[in-house]
Amino acid sequence: MNLLNIKKTMIVTILVTALSLMIFTILQLFDKPNINEINIPNIKDIELTSSIDTSPQSDLNSNGNSNFNYQLIGYRAGETDYSVILKKGNKEFVVSSGDKLEGLYELVSVNEDEVIFRNQGKMYKIKNSVGK
Repeated sequence: MNLLNIKKTMIVTILVTALSLMIFTILQLFDKPNINEINIPNIKDIELTSSIDTSPQSDLNSNGNSNFNYQLIGYRAGETDYSVILKKGNKEFVVSSGDKLEGLYELVSVNEDEVIFRNQGKMYKIKNSVGK
């Protein structure tokens, strides 16, 4: 008689568990996911807010700016990831996209013609003559 009660209890427990799992699964099938639309702007629609200062004071070849006299010895230019290798005196610096050179000059862009850094709103250009 005891064995019969244990079997009935086990079967009822299994049935209740299976029934609750089946109800939970059915409820999940009818539950619609919350999908939010993310508007990613096109890169061509974004306006450049800061202007590039091309005056001789911020140019690498100017004599008025003695602090920014780095020589470009290598670069890697890409759409989203870029880096440069610069030399000042006997020190070499490797700067990646968004990093700062000596904690002051942030690397803004690299292309085949020039390398652009920014410091406190001023833009500094280095003419790219590597491999030319």
